[in-house]
Amino acid sequence: MVDESADLESRLSSLIIKVGDKNAPTLQNNLEALSVVLEKDFTNHETTVLRTLRQCVLELPWKVTVYSTVAGLLNAKNNETGAKVITLMHGVLCKSLIKGDWCSVKVIMRFFALQVATKTISASTLLSMVDTFLKPVAGQTAGVVTAQNSCFVYIAMTTLLWAGQALKELGSGELEARLSVIEQYVDVHGKVNADNTLTTVLHDAPTKGADVLAYMLSIMRAVADDGWAIDAVCAPYTMFASEFAQATQHELPALELPVDLPASSYYTLPEFLQLVPHPSEYTVRRFIMMDFIADTVIQLEGNRKDCAKYLMQIHGLCNEDVCSVMTTAQHPEDVDPETSLVFEYMVAEVLFSFLTQLPESQFREMYYTSLAIELRKAEPQILANVLETAVDNIVARIPSMDVECSNRLSNWLAVYISNFGYQWDWAKWESAVTEQDDTPRRRFMQETLLKLVRLSYLDRIKLQLPESCVELVPVKAPTHNFKYTVQSMDERTREVSVATGRCLKNKGTAEQALEILQTHYAKWTDVDDETRQVLAREMLTEHVLLLGSKTFSHMLNAIEKFMPALQQFGDSPEAKLQIAKVVEDFWCKNTQFFAITIDKLLNYRVIDPATVVEMLFDSSHVGAWSQFHLWEILRNTMNKVNMRVEQLQTRLTAAQVAADTIVADEAEADPAQPSESVEHVESVLAQMLQEQKDAVVLIARHFARLLSSSDGTAGEVDRVWLMGRFKEFMRTYRQQVIDNVQTLENMVFTDEASQDVRLVFACTRILAA
Repeated sequence: MVDESADLESRLSSLIIKVGDKNAPTLQNNLEALSVVLEKDFTNHETTVLRTLRQCVLELPWKVTVYSTVAGLLNAKNNETGAKVITLMHGVLCKSLIKGDWCSVKVIMRFFALQVATKTISASTLLSMVDTFLKPVAGQTAGVVTAQNSCFVYIAMTTLLWAGQALKELGSGELEARLSVIEQYVDVHGKVNADNTLTTVLHDAPTKGADVLAYMLSIMRAVADDGWAIDAVCAPYTMFASEFAQATQHELPALELPVDLPASSYYTLPEFLQLVPHPSEYTVRRFIMMDFIADTVIQLEGNRKDCAKYLMQIHGLCNEDVCSVMTTAQHPEDVDPETSLVFEYMVAEVLFSFLTQLPESQFREMYYTSLAIELRKAEPQILANVLETAVDNIVARIPSMDVECSNRLSNWLAVYISNFGYQWDWAKWESAVTEQDDTPRRRFMQETLLKLVRLSYLDRIKLQLPESCVELVPVKAPTHNFKYTVQSMDERTREVSVATGRCLKNKGTAEQALEILQTHYAKWTDVDDETRQVLAREMLTEHVLLLGSKTFSHMLNAIEKFMPALQQFGDSPEAKLQIAKVVEDFWCKNTQFFAITIDKLLNYRVIDPATVVEMLFDSSHVGAWSQFHLWEILRNTMNKVNMRVEQLQTRLTAAQVAADTIVADEAEADPAQPSESVEHVESVLAQMLQEQKDAVVLIARHFARLLSSSDGTAGEVDRVWLMGRFKEFMRTYRQQVIDNVQTLENMVFTDEASQDVRLVFACTRILAA
């Protein structure tokens, strides 16, 4: 009996998941048959039916019209069943609001929008829900632009877009009242962000494309002019108008919006990049399709294989002639994106829109890379050509692309190519090789190739390159640059080097190494104590690095073993900076080992974040601001500082809870220990917060100094790179900037800073609101 019940539940779930996969002539009969089966078995298998419906609504968002129809039919057949479905989805909506899961909120609100058409909920109920989202921007607060308000307005807009046709029956006044509130906010939002380029991906794109809310409003107006009809996908609920006419409508409890979520947690749609030409008359259809694609990418982030599979099914519900599908066309080579919407290109555009989303990408870069890999594996020939065309079109616009986005695209492309035998047609980018050093296209190619060398080896990458491109990769494989070679030393330096090297190779201890250095340099009576200390510090650091130069594991072990000696030598900011510069010189021909070594020295507190900042902004790097690895090190350093702060804040909360618990239990109370533990964590946290503040202020000061001086960059191209990295830093760490805004205003972004530097600071404050 148990097996039979489980088998039935499995079949019920399968029926719900598969219904409406395609806009077939049998769709109406299939939906009717499914509703009969579900209504019949609902009493015995309520949990399975509700759970499956919930998951389908959330994870298969492009089938919202199908599952709205299923819910409507269940309600028409049995209003108690309909009430349970609606109550369940309302509960999921409330939980998503609490968690700040905004894509799920958007998807469920779209579901409720279509429940008005199925007469499952009343129009007034939905309008009340929409008003909840619009309340923060209505009335006296209409002019307040924040990330929270923009998120709420966006969700209201997407809901009204799908509810418009049903709501217009109430008369134009109800819809226009909400649209008026939205238009006022979008107008203010546009004015506030008129000069804000921090979130602009492509600076050659139309401005309305960068302002997502303005773009969304234009879509709404276009749909409204067409009677609120959305013809991109099948609307099966229109097939059951007579059944829905007599259905019971349900009321829903009022929604409560969260008030304590950080500004960075709020969601808006990414700017949809246009990478291939599209017919202008299909703008609305393109948006609807790309919106479904985007929701699917977000909702199925946890399983890239399922995501890739379902992405290629989205076109199945499209109405006839809405889009062309290369994977099902008899002659895919004849499909022209200039005359019709091409589904595969829309998928690629959404993928790259997410990859380059600003101020930050919603998920890690690797998700979008692995998703592209899965898509290509599913359709090897067609998707390979589509993705290659998309990349070519982006690279052609690299000069106008945000610097951070260029960096992300380089990372993406290197990993993508490495998964397909390192094959890529580099010859078509040959013209970039002849460009001036550090121009965006040439630098993009060079950095991508350097990453490929990391993922493979130099000779293999050289074999893939046309002769004209070989100059973009190193002549020799990445290696170290050990200073104390026999040819470059005088006799007494050779004596110290040989003795130190022999000690380390023979598994000597840190104490023995220090003793050897002290003994040998004590004989150098022609230099003062400070100079001897500098020489000893450099000698030890060079030999520790040489000892660990074979592999990452060797490096980690070498640093760990001689950490006491390195820490003893790094007893001042100047000493720490010397160690960092020795590391940079040692690994000047291997940027990967350079970054990893700096990271390990940070972990062991041999150097501190301020050391890394001073090293990176050293005058020796003027003219080299285009090099990606410098900024990867800076980003890693700031992330490490922020992570330590977050960990300490979590530890403090746990210590406070533990202290309160023990004190509450008088029988076991030991007030001294919990108090001491809390005080200790508070003390460490205060130190870490100060370190975080020092790092933010120091980095901002260096950026402002360099960008406000003619000596800070080596020409216009170099300044463009540095300004791009400044924007990246300010938007990425905008919360830390705002936490220290008064200090930065008084000490860094004064009238002495250039106007464009001060503008970036002002835009950061707007972005963090």
